[in-house]
Amino acid sequence: MLKFECECGNSTRFFATGDYLDYQTEFLDLEDDDCISYELNESRLLIQCKFCKHRYVLPKFEAINES
Repeated sequence: MLKFECECGNSTRFFATGDYLDYQTEFLDLEDDDCISYELNESRLLIQCKFCKHRYVLPKFEAINES
């Protein structure tokens, strides 16, 4: 489970759905989608708090080589 908490105190969690894209990639879903909104594109994940409107950015995911 992943937890998101904004500077204003608003918080929600992402939980695992049990559905897999492949062997080690599981889908996540929001516990409460009234708390945040998000936008995903090729270069980033933008998360916005629905209460105070503060925005957060996660940069593009770079795969880690596991040897």
